[in-house]
This record gives sequence, C-alpha cells and structure tokens, in this order.
Amino acid sequence: MATQYIPTPVIHTYKEINAGKYASVKHYELDEVFNGKSLLSEKINIQKDRKYARSMPDYWLKIRNGNKWSKPLTGFFPTDYEGIYFGDVYYKKHLVLAEFLSNGKEVKIYYYQNYYTRQFQNLAPVTVI
Repeated sequence: MATQYIPTPVIHTYKEINAGKYASVKHYELDEVFNGKSLLSEKINIQKDRKYARSMPDYWLKIRNGNKWSKPLTGFFPTDYEGIYFGDVYYKKHLVLAEFLSNGKEVKIYYYQNYYTRQFQNLAPVTVI
C-alpha cells in the first residue's frame, strides 16, 4: 500500500483583537507564521454562520484586503476533534484547518497548499492531540 505524501502546512497564529466588541464576529491579528510566508492577511475575521448558506458551516473566514473585508474565503466545518474545524480554498484545492485555543482568544490556521483530504487523523493539529 502506497503512503500518501502530506505536505507541511504553513501555520498562521492569530491573536484576538477587539475582544467582546461584536457578538458573532471575532477579529484577529497575525502573531507569527511557521513553515513559509503568510498565505492569509495580517488581519482575519471569523464569524458565526447565520444559516444563509446551504452548506451550513459553523464559521466563516474572511481576510482583509486593504481597508475592506473580503467575501468569505471559506466556511469552517466541525471535525471529530474538539476545537478543530476544516475548510477549503478554491474548490478543494487547498485544505485549511483551524484550531481554536484559549476560548477563541487565539486561533491557529494550518494551510495545506495544493493538498486536500477529509482524512484528518494524520494531519497537524490532530496528530498533536
């Protein structure tokens, strides 16, 4: 049986800013990046889904383009692992895993460029648990 190549993700660590300012939206600022250059923006916006999309994710991720928030980059869906959600960019071209830490005050985003799977058991952050 051939083993599948799993690329090393670019890990973005974000810290919450404007804590408590909005009820269903959290804004985060980039703290550090591991394994390469940032593939997201300096600031991100993660908001709870308001049940308008048929896909029904739990959260939506937006990036900052200049002075404006983008359209949602991806929805985040729950995994079998507590506090870890998955999404995809460009129609399942890139896998994105989000790990919420410290009651949502920090979020780590694992961006697997040119790789997508629904088998999360061999991926960071799941392998760390």
